Amino acid sequence: MESYKLSRYSIQVSGTVQRFGYRHIVQNIARKLNITGYIENLEGYDVHIIAEGRVNDLEAFIKAIRIVEYPVEVEEISTVEEEYSGNFSYFKVNRGSPDEELAERFDTAIAIFSRMEKKQDIALEKHDKSISLQEETLTEVKGMRTDLDNHLNKEISEMRIELKEIRMALINYGIMTGVRP
Repeated sequence: MESYKLSRYSIQVSGTVQRFGYRHIVQNIARKLNITGYIENLEGYDVHIIAEGRVNDLEAFIKAIRIVEYPVEVEEISTVEEEYSGNFSYFKVNRGSPDEELAERFDTAIAIFSRMEKKQDIALEKHDKSISLQEETLTEVKGMRTDLDNHLNKEISEMRIELKEIRMALINYGIMTGVRP
């Protein structure tokens, strides 16, 4: 099939695709790929899409709408190629009643907050790991400081002993006088 050829696809998408902003996501994808047509909810849980455009753009569109990112989960896409009509100037969302749409907006908001909460949980987990690593580093540094203090105290103690020995030797040889040992 030639990539510049114009075509029309009737697409049914099944899965968790209603009440989570899927239609809006699909509309944005269509806009970016120069696809015209519409998307609408079907009775039950599926959505129906009429998409028109160049064949290669339509193929990219089908790949892009296969979303599996919580809370949206596309399980199946059924596509039927139809004759291009050119009746659409843009891609739109066919909406339901105001009550249905309001409920969907609330569900979309909940989905967005759920994703934010999940990302926040991941960030907090990484933060906790970072704190744990910092605590381990501090423990190691304190241990190294203790080792260094012990080593320096031992060195100083040994130097004092050596100085006392040198002083005693000098006194014994009469080099130092009037110095208390």
